[in-house]
Amino acid sequence: MGRRNAIRPKGLSSPRGVRIRALLCIGTVLGLGAVGTLAAWTDEATATATFSAGTLALKLAAVPGGTLADSVAVTSMNMTGMYPGVSRAGMVEVANSGTVPLAYLLAGTASNGAGGLGGDLGSALTVSIYTGGTATNNGLAGTCSGTLIGTANIPLAGPLLATARPLAPATTEALCLLVALPAAAATELQGTTTTATFTFTGSIGS
Repeated sequence: MGRRNAIRPKGLSSPRGVRIRALLCIGTVLGLGAVGTLAAWTDEATATATFSAGTLALKLAAVPGGTLADSVAVTSMNMTGMYPGVSRAGMVEVANSGTVPLAYLLAGTASNGAGGLGGDLGSALTVSIYTGGTATNNGLAGTCSGTLIGTANIPLAGPLLATARPLAPATTEALCLLVALPAAAATELQGTTTTATFTFTGSIGS
């Protein structure tokens, strides 16, 4: 029996067929590599928070427990016929109506003296500030009970509190202001008048 020749696929034994088989192998490798670059599965979670700013609100009342407002007239301190050595006391309630703690300072100003002999009554008046007490006026003598804050008899026209007073939200502090005309007041103050303004300034932070 004669030797039979093996049947080979047409074209694959030729140089061109070898190149085709090589390209098929490369295609298979590239196909596997492409599968390896697919994105992995992921998951995520988030956390949120809400922030809101508080409010700063400093209010005053002419008497403890009175109506709070941005500006009040302390009529109990009005005084006429002053002379050296007399004084007058009045109450002012300071309130923190805001939602954040604050610290407040107090300063005084006075209009220039008018009429009379031309002296400056506002510059001559002195102030003493008390906390935790009450105001009493007996004739031409005013007194404040409670605890003295800072220095007594400081000039009305200028800073009246050297250190800021802390005040928590929804709290108040009653102050007694004692205004006096010193015994050494100049004679030029006769017949003069003045209007005193007490300015409370609340702040928070630096």
